[in-house]
Amino acid sequence: MEISLAEEHAYYFVPQISLDVARDRIEKKKTSLVAGTFGNLISRPNPNEIQMVSLENRLEPYWVVTAASRTAYDRQQVYTVPIKGEEVREVTVLAQKLTVTSKGNPSLTLNGTEHCVEERRITRFFDGLSGQKEDLSRFQSFTKSAITDLAEFAPEGILVVPPQMRATAIVRQVLGEAIQPVKNAQIIHEERVDIETIELNFRPVYALEYEWSSKGKRVVVEFDALLGEMHSGGKKWSDQIKGIISRDLFFDVTADAVGMLVPGGSIAVKLVKAVVDRNK
Repeated sequence: MEISLAEEHAYYFVPQISLDVARDRIEKKKTSLVAGTFGNLISRPNPNEIQMVSLENRLEPYWVVTAASRTAYDRQQVYTVPIKGEEVREVTVLAQKLTVTSKGNPSLTLNGTEHCVEERRITRFFDGLSGQKEDLSRFQSFTKSAITDLAEFAPEGILVVPPQMRATAIVRQVLGEAIQPVKNAQIIHEERVDIETIELNFRPVYALEYEWSSKGKRVVVEFDALLGEMHSGGKKWSDQIKGIISRDLFFDVTADAVGMLVPGGSIAVKLVKAVVDRNK
């Protein structure tokens, strides 16, 4: 089996909705967002009792991996061909005389070799914080900019949240889907997987923490700066982020790791295209 790895890339999205606009939209709905069903059941809280106490302007990560697989192989097959007419005893096919089976419906059998090619291409998205597979394709239509140096990527006033899963773990999951067993193959002529895309994307999120003073309750409202969606029950990341983001730390798919990437670990693997040189 041959596996090729594309050069990894990192990107960030520019907010489509400004922080000021987002705050205004949240302020109009803060009562329901913070109080929730509790406020509706007991009594409608006074909006003045609910005040913002902190703000986090951040970039959240998600992974995109695209894999294409191709397997060319031969397999033996027996074909049963129905024959019209019980009077037929033999049939010459491709200069070969074949006997007709007369039991039940008349037919003849042909032994052949099927030359097969199976191809598939899959694209998978993974939430960078939970590591869970999700459909995040809705973000892909927005314009994004390349990050040339992850270690130096630190926009002023913005928290860059590092992914909680590395590229190796993500690529391994996608390989598990791309590599499928071949049934009844006698000879495999070609077996390869091309990891065409390995992307780490950062999308803008605003997290506003509100306090309902009379109830001693705090709620973090998250606002998606691309889609304009908002929801309560979020969290702050500023207190949990340690260290800096580096390319080597998260883009760790190296030639030495390829054998471990393939499910089972016992499949012979040949790396046909080196990953990006980290020293450049």
